[in-house]
Amino acid sequence: MSHTSTIHLAVPLALLLSLFAQDTGWSAPVDFDRDIRPILADKCYACHGPDAKTREAELRLDTRQGALGVRDGKAAFRASKPDQSEALRRIFSKDADEQMPPADSKLTLTDSQKKLLRQWVTEGAAWNDHWAFALRTLPQRPDVGGSKWPRNDIDRFVLSRLVKSGLTPSLVASRETLIRRVTLDLTGLPPTPAEVDAFLADKSKQAYENVVDRLLKSPRYGERMAWEWLDASRYADTDGFQGDPTRTMWPWREWLIRSLNNNQPFDQFTIEMLAGDLLPSATQEQIVATGFNRNHMYNGEGGRIAEETRVENVFDRTETTSTVWLGLTMTCCRCHDHKFDPMTQQEYYQLYSFFNNTSESGTRGGGKAPPTLQYVPPEKRQQLAEMTRAIAALKKQMSAPLPTIDKAQAVWEAEANTRLAKVTGSGKVTLSNWSMLGPFPRAAGGAQLLKEDFGPEKGVDLKKTYADGKLVWRAEPKVVDGKVYPLPETVGATYFYRTLQSPGATSIKLSLGSDDGIKLWLNGKAVLSKDVNRAAKADQEKITLDLRTGQNELLIKIVNTGGIGGFYFKLVGESVGGFPPEIAKLLRVEAAKRNDTQRAAIRTYYRAGHSDQWKKWKGELTKLEASRSAIAKATVTVMVMDELPEAKRRKASVLLRGLYNKPLDAVNAGTPAFLPSLPKNAPRNRLALARWLVDPANPLTARVTVNRYWQTFFGTGLVKTSEDFGRQGSRPSHPLLLDWLASRFVASGWNVKAVQKLIVMSATYRQSSRVTPTLLQKDRENLLLSRGARHRMPSWMLRDQALAVSGLLTERIGGPSVKPYQPSGIWADATFGKIRYQSDKGESLYRRSLYIFWRRIVGPTMLFDSGKRQTCEVKPSRTNTPLHALTTLNETTFVEASRVMAQRAMQQGETPAERIQFAFRLAATRAPEPAELQLLTKRWKTLQAEFAAHPDEAAKLLAVGQSPRDTKLNAADHAAYTVVCSLLLNLDEVLTRE
Repeated sequence: MSHTSTIHLAVPLALLLSLFAQDTGWSAPVDFDRDIRPILADKCYACHGPDAKTREAELRLDTRQGALGVRDGKAAFRASKPDQSEALRRIFSKDADEQMPPADSKLTLTDSQKKLLRQWVTEGAAWNDHWAFALRTLPQRPDVGGSKWPRNDIDRFVLSRLVKSGLTPSLVASRETLIRRVTLDLTGLPPTPAEVDAFLADKSKQAYENVVDRLLKSPRYGERMAWEWLDASRYADTDGFQGDPTRTMWPWREWLIRSLNNNQPFDQFTIEMLAGDLLPSATQEQIVATGFNRNHMYNGEGGRIAEETRVENVFDRTETTSTVWLGLTMTCCRCHDHKFDPMTQQEYYQLYSFFNNTSESGTRGGGKAPPTLQYVPPEKRQQLAEMTRAIAALKKQMSAPLPTIDKAQAVWEAEANTRLAKVTGSGKVTLSNWSMLGPFPRAAGGAQLLKEDFGPEKGVDLKKTYADGKLVWRAEPKVVDGKVYPLPETVGATYFYRTLQSPGATSIKLSLGSDDGIKLWLNGKAVLSKDVNRAAKADQEKITLDLRTGQNELLIKIVNTGGIGGFYFKLVGESVGGFPPEIAKLLRVEAAKRNDTQRAAIRTYYRAGHSDQWKKWKGELTKLEASRSAIAKATVTVMVMDELPEAKRRKASVLLRGLYNKPLDAVNAGTPAFLPSLPKNAPRNRLALARWLVDPANPLTARVTVNRYWQTFFGTGLVKTSEDFGRQGSRPSHPLLLDWLASRFVASGWNVKAVQKLIVMSATYRQSSRVTPTLLQKDRENLLLSRGARHRMPSWMLRDQALAVSGLLTERIGGPSVKPYQPSGIWADATFGKIRYQSDKGESLYRRSLYIFWRRIVGPTMLFDSGKRQTCEVKPSRTNTPLHALTTLNETTFVEASRVMAQRAMQQGETPAERIQFAFRLAATRAPEPAELQLLTKRWKTLQAEFAAHPDEAAKLLAVGQSPRDTKLNAADHAAYTVVCSLLLNLDEVLTRE
């Protein structure tokens, strides 16, 4: 609550007269761009504007030549000769057939507009470019005489405008208001009582600047400034459209926060977002940055046409880039020339061409439509690098000479060669397909089933019949090695038979599993018999078999004693002379003829079996490799941009009415003619476009960007229509100030924090927001900046404020999106009941609103005034609708925050007055006035009595939210303080940034 009044500055008469004469955005003579162009745009351009398809009589009034040029002896407007101006004649005509605008256009000119047009022609019909398209220059600072009000040059421009309008600046806001204002503006969170106390105690001239510097360095700065970029980039955690599948774009959000906190120069910031993938040796972060232009919606519906989806996505990128960096509305140019701005349909598709050559095809969707990047977070990347170095060092150590072991290896090799000389063959064992016999049913199971010979155990004859001709051997291709083969629920026995062809005497290792008992014969000899009750799975039995040269016969019997039976078989190893076949093959190579790879393989095999030290190293290596693999697998699939190779580049064409399948004339990548051209030798790709956007010669980018920064701190930009700098947009309230800020921004090396510090350090920013009758009459919307800005805080900031003052706020930065409290059925209707909302647990409930999971078709319910994240939005919405109050009074987070805030107050003070005073300072920054404290204390006593009389109501209120309650606190007292804290969080001055 501010207790300041308007300051009245003594301004010398000479200065006042001087300021009247200055070009401060207002002058007595008619100014074409300010006064005339808006009339022509509103009333004439529909028929006589940039769009050739709707132009009447081949007359253009949007160009100097069209409006002032002579054609057939006539001119629409003849300079200094209003009586010879055909357009004026028809504008003032009483003849309905001649009058312009014609009656059927439903457009009319007021008398004052007609007079203004005549005055303009009379004064010489001076023509100048639209202010936003004109080259930017650094304006001279206005001379404000000896006024001591300005703190920097921003204030000179503002003061000159105020004096011109007969106004003076307001007093500086109270220190409590000022620290709350700047802390909210730079971090999105309110100051703590300790921070307020430190500022109030600091009497130095640098006290406020110290606060600003501290806030600019805070990691919370990046989180706060990221919000507008999330709206502009249409960031969400799902694709949108039917089904609305989830995507993982949060690494882009993390890059955004990090870049803002690091004060990355805006030109580099722009280049990385639009073309980071095209930079030489692009890093993962630079590639992730291009996710800006993959944040759009993505139609993955089954009936979609892939090419139509792809084209729509390119439209979106083109128009988003135009809005964010040029402040222009280009959507209408999909189908025709712009009605008001000098942008043709062909130029639209030239700009479109820059975004037309990513490999995205319009197919797949599902939140992971290529091109994608498997992103590893920086901290994990560091761990991977360290592990890779450790693994390399350990492998080097494991392959280094070990004299004692190496000497023993030489002896071993000699013995191995002697043994192998006696063994024939070294090839792989070949296994036939399985044949199956059974099951042979029995009334009861048990050990008897394993002992009973059902026919084939003394010799297999695949043509023989069994069980009185009812059973025969049959091929069973469904028996797959390495997988459990289910058997019928038949108590009895089943046989499996196959042959093993071995090129020489060798050994093999088998992994077997059975449900239940198992018996195995090799070449007619029983080598395994086990009576068990179990479910079949791998490695229940491990057995080594010695094969003879040529064909070997393998018979396996599986006994099922009840339920579903099963059989598992896998060959896990072979041996030649006691060695794996590959090692045997290497050992048979003469030592002198082995290459390095062969020697290393033999060395590794020997050390693995004979060196305890090597085995220890191997264990460490296995752990390191497993850890590295686990980290590598924990990557995140992020949709990013890429560029097709030259041979596959798409040729862009003008599309008839914007239809994907109606191409007209082909176009090359290029920029609008009314703006500076691309360098002649620049490649026609996104990197060249990004560099063109931040070229100091581009008149729009710096203006558009600093205007949005001004909007951040004042609620409204110097150009009110921050989304439209075209001819239909608002003129700047302070054109010279806008150009001065833009020029300073570029000259600083696009230093974002520097220009923002300049703004918040100004006397203009520090003014009280108190409104007087005079200010309300002369500057109702505060466009002249006669006072500090005052507006309702956005819903995301209100939620963050409630979490912060209660102490619930989770301080962690970055990471995946979280799901705070919302009704469980909130997604059901929109997803045909397929997706149910499930709130998170623990600290995830208390993350900043920046991290809330955003389902594109059903946005977070507590964010009642946010953009829908379906298209680019750069202008915030303000609201005080009933939905606002319903949320801040009843939504679970706000009620829980009130409860925890009350608990915090109870733990800080002893008396009701002390506790309420502490809570008041938490919410409003300032201390309560005596009357306010008395009123709140009285209210608390009434509430306490009501809750004491109705303990069930107190218990119900105190049960809201998952955070634990201090049960030592009196429930009725706590509930009463909870209601008081809710009241405080809903005070106008707490809901308002002032």
